[in-house]
Amino acid sequence: MPESHDFFVAADPESVRARVRGALAREGYTVEDGEQGALRATRGSMGLTLLIGGLANDRTFHTRLDVQIMVTPDGRTVARLLRGSGKSALKGGAIGIARGNRAFEQAANAIHADLTQAGVLTESVPG
Repeated sequence: MPESHDFFVAADPESVRARVRGALAREGYTVEDGEQGALRATRGSMGLTLLIGGLANDRTFHTRLDVQIMVTPDGRTVARLLRGSGKSALKGGAIGIARGNRAFEQAANAIHADLTQAGVLTESVPG
């Protein structure tokens, strides 16, 4: 499972940030602004996840995703979705890893769908 996914977009960084924020919010994430224009998305309860681990359902299992918004030298905007799989194992073993993988994949699919529907996605590359 990739640790990142890059979305190359033919739109300005602010509109891409807004679209990504909306896509993640529709997936149940609370999205906050991070450093240097990044986004930090969290879903679920850390306390409940630590208590019951992999038995937490997809919406209550604690997941954190980060999105970096950048501009390439050729002027394309890139939204890079990032996650860390190791933490899922600590929070729920093999089931936690599977839940973390599924959350990352669902978030990537939601962002892809939103950017495609808007007609601004030019390339999508798992990393």
